[in-house]
Amino acid sequence: MAVLLNQASNLRFRLELSARSSDGVRSPAALQAEAAMERYRHRPTTGEHGFVPVLRLPDVKVLDLDLIRFLEELEAVLEAGQPGGAALEPSADAALALRVTGGPDAYQVEAGLDLRTLLEAVGGQSGEPGSDVALFRFFANSRAVVAFSAALLEEFARFPTDPSRVSPGEPG
Repeated sequence: MAVLLNQASNLRFRLELSARSSDGVRSPAALQAEAAMERYRHRPTTGEHGFVPVLRLPDVKVLDLDLIRFLEELEAVLEAGQPGGAALEPSADAALALRVTGGPDAYQVEAGLDLRTLLEAVGGQSGEPGSDVALFRFFANSRAVVAFSAALLEEFARFPTDPSRVSPGEPG
């Protein structure tokens, strides 16, 4: 689970890669993920505390190439030590977009979560991708961005696309 925590530690973006949805043989290599914006909640009367979802998308598809491009851009920004940016803008399923800009001390994080899948289930109406997006914007320090990048790399490494292990499929 990769978590990007804001500077006040009361809001976080969570991206959890769960399974490989495509090995790249018949469709582009892709992963299934869960994306969520969560806020910190403390209930003094019960002593409960922890992060609770504000908005959660349980089934997001992320192409390997989009994730690789984002991680390369983010690594370049962090290594440069100068203002810059990185964006995860999926080319297949537009349910999630993530942009990290700024630096080197603080970064602005913009997470856009498409509400289409949630609204279709509740209202029965379908819409165009990107027509109903919830945008969350917050600031994170460089330490949080580095930790997010490292956790995302570790998550991604659990789902290799080694060509020798890819099934060629049924003969045509």
